[in-house]
Amino acid sequence: MRGKLVVFCLSALVLMGIVSWVSRGLAAAPEPATPPTARQNLELTVYAQDFGMVRELRPMQLAKGSNRLRVPDVSKALDPHSVLLRWQGDAPNPPQLVAHSYDLGVDSSDALLKRYLGKPVELVRYGQNGREADRQRGTLMVEADGAVVVQADGHFYVHPNGTLVAPANGDIVTIPQLSVQAESPAAQDANLEVAYLTRGLSWSADYVATLSPSSSTLVLECWATVTNHTGVDYPNASVSLMAGMPNRAAVPASRLREFESSDRTVLPAAPATPQRATQVASPEPVGDFHGYRLKHPTTVAQEQMNRLLMLASESVPITRGYSARLPALAAWDVGSSWATAGQPQRGSVQVALTFYNRAKSGLGVPLPQGAIRVYEPDRSRSLRYAGAATIAYTPRGKKVPLTLASAVDLFTEARIVKKQRLNKYTVRKQVEVVLHNEKPIPTNLRVVQGFGGRWKVVRESHQHVNLDAGTAQWRVRLPAGGKVTLGYTVDLTG
Repeated sequence: MRGKLVVFCLSALVLMGIVSWVSRGLAAAPEPATPPTARQNLELTVYAQDFGMVRELRPMQLAKGSNRLRVPDVSKALDPHSVLLRWQGDAPNPPQLVAHSYDLGVDSSDALLKRYLGKPVELVRYGQNGREADRQRGTLMVEADGAVVVQADGHFYVHPNGTLVAPANGDIVTIPQLSVQAESPAAQDANLEVAYLTRGLSWSADYVATLSPSSSTLVLECWATVTNHTGVDYPNASVSLMAGMPNRAAVPASRLREFESSDRTVLPAAPATPQRATQVASPEPVGDFHGYRLKHPTTVAQEQMNRLLMLASESVPITRGYSARLPALAAWDVGSSWATAGQPQRGSVQVALTFYNRAKSGLGVPLPQGAIRVYEPDRSRSLRYAGAATIAYTPRGKKVPLTLASAVDLFTEARIVKKQRLNKYTVRKQVEVVLHNEKPIPTNLRVVQGFGGRWKVVRESHQHVNLDAGTAQWRVRLPAGGKVTLGYTVDLTG
């Protein structure tokens, strides 16, 4: 039978996607490509919420005429639409940028094989002694879901035995990189400035506080945690951490992976140790945001959590307070947990600490948002975990309130003693709240009551103040190991 013979080689040895890359001069790049050079003057601007900006210098050697410049070691998650390129320096005849492209590279042997369709490859077969027994040149014709067909010597080989060997050349990109096309009037050296926006960079602040034995001051540390999921290291980089988030128009590439929440988990820090020196300079305004610049260059390695001490103070004055918030009262009873007169309803009392962001306390700089974990010594001076809270972004001089936990030896018992309808729209409710203090010392308790609709307190055992249009507050001094009854009557209009 004349013509091409189609040969099906069935064998127990199946090609498992193990591809060896051996450069044998079987194919050449269509244009000379400049070899990659070292990265210089690396700068990272890191925002919260998986967003950052990279800026660096790439020294380039250009030949006269057309040049294709490789820029490897870029983020896997960069936004190709955000890339900025320009030549630094005042050369009389600088190169001209013509175009640039971004190649994500290949992340599997199947994807790599697809790029060799229609190109020359070799099949290498080995003997029982493990040495090469046969080498056959051909062309890769089909690659689909692991199925390989090679054309060689006038035949098609389907699922061929052996190892597929393909040439390594500049056309095949195995890691993400930028390619820049430039025209140069002469052979010259030039510095290419590269900047781009990327996902995969993020930072967060968290605080660690240790109360003094007297509970009148605390030692406070603020740590910045920088995470890098871009797939590339940033060695010896100048890093700025930005408080605030600009609007983003980043379009992620189609094969960028989503990062699981566990990748961004921040583990609880150890109790504060004030001997450490801060590594972040005082924040400075950057437009409508604040930037915290690291004092020294640092390496931000991929898939790592890099923790940096932003600020520390050995003695921050605090005020400890206790508060109880009662269920809201309204003329209507729908949805109220204590709408009708009945048995007392037990309520908890919250423990809160308050301090001010002042320079005389060792602070006095804008505090970034973050979680705070508080430790407190017991009678033997062993540290115990006292609770956690969230510090909102706090400007200089402002108060920082922290609600840590529910007190064990303080609680309330509240009930509606009487309810009376005065007219079609107004209901009068008489409330009784028993405030319990099982501490061995007197304690001040703040009781907060919210109202729905219009309201007016007509009788009360303790004087209240209006916090706002819908909230009243009472401050009550509780004796050691005792209780106080707070009573008030309020008219509610729906």
